[in-house]
Amino acid sequence: MRISTASLAFAALLAAPVITIAPSDAAGRDESPAQAEVMFQARKTWFKDNFQRRLDLLESHQNCIDAASSRQEFKTCRKDKKKARKSLKRDYRAYMNKVRNQLGLPARAGKPVANGRRLEA
Repeated sequence: MRISTASLAFAALLAAPVITIAPSDAAGRDESPAQAEVMFQARKTWFKDNFQRRLDLLESHQNCIDAASSRQEFKTCRKDKKKARKSLKRDYRAYMNKVRNQLGLPARAGKPVANGRRLEA
């Protein structure tokens, strides 16, 4: 399959604004290097402290799947896992926002999703 020069030029024109508009890695960062280090240590601590909780979540999901004998039971397992993961994420966000507030940084509510709504957790 051959791609014409005109097609490549058109694709480059379409891609150019995206490349020039895209924010750099450092843009929008609101934390100093010292604050970034504290945030890193807080994330590390949270993940180490909650490792067993995440492992228990995976094991309970696996046990639920093994015990499921119908499509509806399997679907219930998936919904329960999703609910537990959201709870875990909500707890993580609360923990990290507490650390951010102690550092004088603004709390984060979540990342925007494709349809423009924000996460509720």
